[in-house]
Amino acid sequence: MRRVTLSAIAVAAVLFTASAGYALWSIADKGTWPDSWPEELEPLRKQSRSLVHTSATVYEIPFTDREQFEAAWLHILSQKSPKAPIVLYRGPHQFAGVSMAAGVRIRHPNQGTLIAASGSVYPPGAEASVPGGTFAKVGPPWPEAVRNADGSLPEYVILEEGKWRQYREEDSKGAIAQRVTIRRARAEIELIVDGDVVDLNRIRLPENTPIIDRRFPEESDTGKSEQQ
Repeated sequence: MRRVTLSAIAVAAVLFTASAGYALWSIADKGTWPDSWPEELEPLRKQSRSLVHTSATVYEIPFTDREQFEAAWLHILSQKSPKAPIVLYRGPHQFAGVSMAAGVRIRHPNQGTLIAASGSVYPPGAEASVPGGTFAKVGPPWPEAVRNADGSLPEYVILEEGKWRQYREEDSKGAIAQRVTIRRARAEIELIVDGDVVDLNRIRLPENTPIIDRRFPEESDTGKSEQQ
């Protein structure tokens, strides 16, 4: 069995999920991911849910059929940022008021949106409609300067003097004008595991990928658990 390590919840994730009211999310009962994603995922749009926050977008894809999930898995996996973790939850698992028995949750950057120096947010391509405006584009691609030493992306970035840098814990106590520029940088995958539709013994998990196991919340975050 492959050994996986439990990890503490990132401070930034708490800021923008657990503490955020549902009113801050724009929710669509379909998959609104970019058309550039693999065409094999197109049939899944109708069964999906998309949640857009100022800091990130979340795509939820529930599955009730094992064959459908396993056929889609590698295409879903292709949307994860290199070296970004896969997080395991035991189904049913709830997010933003909806419980999922088995499936996938993709936490993704708000790709292409623009942030003005004032903190105002604009849709992709809005530069032409705001003459003289100065914008920072929400990636990818992100500047190389925000990457970790191993080349991986941090979970979140923040604007400082018009440039992106890695988010730091102390930024949560900074000026509001800067805090509103915090954005998710990497795309991560969460697997809601039920042992039937989503069975870890039947799918391939990529090498050199951190596996964060949150299926057993009663265990210590510093403990270890065997993948079941």
